[in-house]
Amino acid sequence: MKFARLCRFACLLIGSSSGLDAGLTYVDADFTTNTAPGSATTTTLAADGLWARRTGFGTSSTVFEVSGNSGAEDAAAITTTISGLSPFQTYAVWVNFYDPSGSTEIWNIRAGFTSGSLALFASDPVGAFPVTAPVLASSLTYTGTSPKFDDGSNRLLRAGALGTTTADASGNIVVHIDDAPASIGSNNRTWYDGVSYELVSTSTTQLITYVDAAPSNVTRRDGLTFNPAAEGNTTIDDNWERRTLGSAGSIYESNADGPEDAPLLVTTLTGLQPQTEYVLYAYFWHDGRNWRLKASADPSAIRDNGTPGNLSDDFLPTNARYNFASANNANQTATIAPVALAANFATPPLIFEGNRTLRQALLGSATSDGDGNLAVFIDDLAGAGEANRAWFDGVGYKIAPPLDPAGDEDGDGLANAQELTIGTDPHHPDTDGDGYSDGEEVASGSDPLDPSLVPPLPGNALAIAPDGAWTWFNDERAIFHRGSLFAGYVLGDGSYGITRYDPATHASHHMVISTAASRQQDDHNNPSITVLPDGRLLALYAKHIANAVFYQRTSLVPLPSTEADWGPEIANPLPANNTYNNTYLLSSEKNRIYNFHRCINFNPTITVSDDLGATWKPSVQFISVGSGNVRPYPRYCSNGTDRIDLIYTDGHPRDVNNSVFHMYYNNGAFYKTDGTYIENYANLPLDHQGGERGSVVYSYSGAAWGNGQGPNDWIPNGRGWTWDVHYGKDGHPVCVFQVQVDNVTGTGWNHDRIYYYYARWTGTEWQRRFIAQAGRGLYSAEDDYGGGMCIDPENPNVVYISSNAASPFNLGNITNVPLRTNERYEIWRGVTQDGGLTFAWEQITVDSPADNLRPIIPEKHGYDRALVWFHGTYTTYTNFTCRVLAILENDIRMQSFLIDETSSTGRIGWLSSPGRRYRITGSSDLQTFPHVAASRIDSQGPSTEIMFNFPPPLINARRGFFRVEEE
Repeated sequence: MKFARLCRFACLLIGSSSGLDAGLTYVDADFTTNTAPGSATTTTLAADGLWARRTGFGTSSTVFEVSGNSGAEDAAAITTTISGLSPFQTYAVWVNFYDPSGSTEIWNIRAGFTSGSLALFASDPVGAFPVTAPVLASSLTYTGTSPKFDDGSNRLLRAGALGTTTADASGNIVVHIDDAPASIGSNNRTWYDGVSYELVSTSTTQLITYVDAAPSNVTRRDGLTFNPAAEGNTTIDDNWERRTLGSAGSIYESNADGPEDAPLLVTTLTGLQPQTEYVLYAYFWHDGRNWRLKASADPSAIRDNGTPGNLSDDFLPTNARYNFASANNANQTATIAPVALAANFATPPLIFEGNRTLRQALLGSATSDGDGNLAVFIDDLAGAGEANRAWFDGVGYKIAPPLDPAGDEDGDGLANAQELTIGTDPHHPDTDGDGYSDGEEVASGSDPLDPSLVPPLPGNALAIAPDGAWTWFNDERAIFHRGSLFAGYVLGDGSYGITRYDPATHASHHMVISTAASRQQDDHNNPSITVLPDGRLLALYAKHIANAVFYQRTSLVPLPSTEADWGPEIANPLPANNTYNNTYLLSSEKNRIYNFHRCINFNPTITVSDDLGATWKPSVQFISVGSGNVRPYPRYCSNGTDRIDLIYTDGHPRDVNNSVFHMYYNNGAFYKTDGTYIENYANLPLDHQGGERGSVVYSYSGAAWGNGQGPNDWIPNGRGWTWDVHYGKDGHPVCVFQVQVDNVTGTGWNHDRIYYYYARWTGTEWQRRFIAQAGRGLYSAEDDYGGGMCIDPENPNVVYISSNAASPFNLGNITNVPLRTNERYEIWRGVTQDGGLTFAWEQITVDSPADNLRPIIPEKHGYDRALVWFHGTYTTYTNFTCRVLAILENDIRMQSFLIDETSSTGRIGWLSSPGRRYRITGSSDLQTFPHVAASRIDSQGPSTEIMFNFPPPLINARRGFFRVEEE
């Protein structure tokens, strides 16, 4: 299949030349005429860093050679000038070099139009360098004199496509030539023998013919009569509804009134040229929300067992090659369809209508049948709901044009000539349908032809859930339970989900636990997860200031993996509108569950259950501050036995000059950090303004610093907000929080700055330190939202931060805090060895394609390094496209080792990291480990154990050593 594509494409290149005798003009590399050296050339074959002019070889008995018989060398670039061209005309250019057909000799060349940005051409891999494959020069057509295609000794002339460029005012094109990126030996030599060129056709661009979707050309694929519902139908009936909107006054709509699974449609194009390749498009509308459509011209992509109403076997898969979106890529499961442009059509359809815009989905190319017909298959996103409705309005086509080698027909970032070389589809941006464009994959070193190979995730992370984000005021958001990681989140469509990730199998099980009654598109609503004494899980969740209710579901089994593993959703009435849930079970209080949420007077509220969530007692206001809109922001932790700690503010930082406080609950009463009694639970609420408050961790001040004072004390006009609290190794509380100041570097939210702090109770006082620059807030309406920070509960000397500051650890200046070039949020890991006075930092995510936000660490994780966060585009708390990622890593350490010399076998057990692959190598001298005993060993979770056979060289050897390596 790949070979067929190459042949077809090469023919297109030949046919793109203008003139009566289409073909390439060859220009020989000649030292005296058209090659201007960037460094001297010589006739001496020596490792002198110079190009050697060799005679008796190649066209006109001259080639230019580097790293030949003289051995390894590295020469500077030279240039070849093509002259006598038509000024300002576009030409396709090729570079010619010799390469033996054997696999030992890997001859190569670099060439291009811009010095310092040259493509490397070779028929075989060249070390770790990305290469572009050439073609045989003899496979191309030449006008006039041809070069020498075969120079004997199996040396064949190759041609590397440089793409197109424009001749200058003098009719010249300069080509830069260089050898390999480093001197890598005589078997990797360069034999340069000239360039070739041809004029590129300037024919008129092919326009798209639009075909409106109508009863005359739209049918059901299953052959049943298509009877779309009448306009105005509000029934969720798993059918399309025909509405009088859009182009030609009609569109087909699904999911407008709720989750549906409408039947697969076929739109048939007729009257085309028989057996002709066409580029196809599908068109759908959106109104700013992420309206969607699934479409394909490939019948083999369709699941024939699709059943309307059954979401598990939808007709077209949710795969980026067939699944199109308008506002975001749904965590790499969709391709963003661009806005349709009137200029691209022979007769434009309706492009804008009210607040709606027409989107164009590129389907790739297909060939018409003998009667000139082509079928396009259309489906909705099964069960997507109103926010992701489908408005299908028609299809389009154009004859597949001759492809300009330097053009980018599908807009994936790869030139058409590059797609020819690597075998990707120049008419589709995502050939393998894995959600990453062909250009993204090539740039990252991934394989654009293999959907199982995708660009590495930030921080080499594990993919936990494809869609999810959270606020940081609900806990526990993530827990470890019976060896599995459970993470709760809000999906982009407003559903609430929990994923179980099994480290042993490297499998994720995604479960939506919300119903239509509880759903709300808002990240404040992520569930809290509590382990019950029998191992089942209790999940609590609530809408954001929308009703006087919190919801709960209890798993039916200890390790739920499907939605069927959960009991029914129960709504628990409350005395006021509600937000957040933080649930903690105390075993010393007969397993009483405390739910801390925001309810009465918009203040922290406590609701308890003494029967594991079967019933709940009347809610009690916890802290009393202000009236109506002033609300503390607490963060909690618990030892699970008899104590619950919290850090909290006295309001929202945009409303109040916030300080940060700490207190704890124990045995029916609340205490300051040092154990000073505050008040009994029976006498709640605590009158914060009247002095019933916790110990001060950070105190707001608008004053300037005095002698000996600085940001470790306070930041003038800096308002605090809480992030995380846990227990130190000594049992004392440790916390992290932020301080925010408006208009630090200029006027406007983008000039606000956030500062990260670490604090611990020493036994007598709160010791706090300014530890990192956080950068700016996430967006204008919430300029106090930082990237986030957290403490490792298993090792509170470890913290993680998310920051978009250019220099997060330049702590000497709080008023000059530049941001990263792209203002991207990356994650760092900090370790303190002196109780928080200083930290050593390691960057975890580097050059990420999207932001990394709100890191958290589950308790009792048991790994050397553990972290969970979300990665993606976070626009507001109601509009985000993010995925949940995790790092679960162990350093390789032997746990068991058993050798049986009689059978020449061994058994090794070691600490491992989920999702990684290992091998066992052997040595006889402990100097090198060249003997592979076992390879491609997939991790079995946090630990792995296998039996292996001795490699032959170590059987009966005097000594043998084995080690485990990551592969």
